[in-house]
Amino acid sequence: MEKMLKLKEIKQKSNYLWRVAATGLSFASFGVGGIGIATVVAPLVRLSSSSPEVRQQRAQQVIRYSFKGFTEMMVKLGIMSYSVEGLHKLQNSRQELVIANHPTLIDVVVMIGLMQQANCVVKQSLWSNPFTRGPVRSAGYILNAGSQQFIEDSVARLQEQGAASLLIFPEGTRTEKGERLNEFQRGAANIAIRANVPIRPVLISCTPSTLTKNEKWYHVPAQPFHIEIKVLDAIEIKDMLVDSDITPKQVRQLNQRFYQIFNDELSKK
Repeated sequence: MEKMLKLKEIKQKSNYLWRVAATGLSFASFGVGGIGIATVVAPLVRLSSSSPEVRQQRAQQVIRYSFKGFTEMMVKLGIMSYSVEGLHKLQNSRQELVIANHPTLIDVVVMIGLMQQANCVVKQSLWSNPFTRGPVRSAGYILNAGSQQFIEDSVARLQEQGAASLLIFPEGTRTEKGERLNEFQRGAANIAIRANVPIRPVLISCTPSTLTKNEKWYHVPAQPFHIEIKVLDAIEIKDMLVDSDITPKQVRQLNQRFYQIFNDELSKK
């Protein structure tokens, strides 16, 4: 019995060390891929068409397939697994504001890999990071530098004819370990009420919790983590607000409604 327990312990430790090494390999591959897109793929995309819109769409497709491949690589390596409820709603999403909570670093990658085409709001650190700035700029993603400009850019993008949906994380940053949900910033509500497009909430959970805010990549959990994605039905602005006039009060109320939707869904788990 003691020998069996010892063997089990050795097996668990070996599995843990393997996942630490595999996680390091995955992140190294992600960095190399980002540089490859910036130095090789992005210039080729720029040469492929004179239309900025076409170039952005092609760059977005490159990122989509790259992120999908990265996700599947992590699954094959035994680091993680994932499941999606309502995948067709996400894949068929067009000209919607897709809002999602942000429990882990990897959820952004999984989400973009699942969407047929998506614009995305990115923070300053990704815009200037040498591994990510090439892909996000070539794809025409929208920089959130904490100013009114990103709201105006987001609204304009959503109102373009045949526009792809826009993905945004209202929390603005990943949740802390052990926390369920950060307070929502009002950027998503500002965009929604001004663009007057359907809202598509996407609920994300990660079990066990990993790669949360301030957690290093090598803080690997004792077992592979599972990301569960639940795509909710789209909601119209008029169904959430009695008066859809663009005022600070209406933005605040809409932001509270967004938060309540996610808080209620997470409370069910």
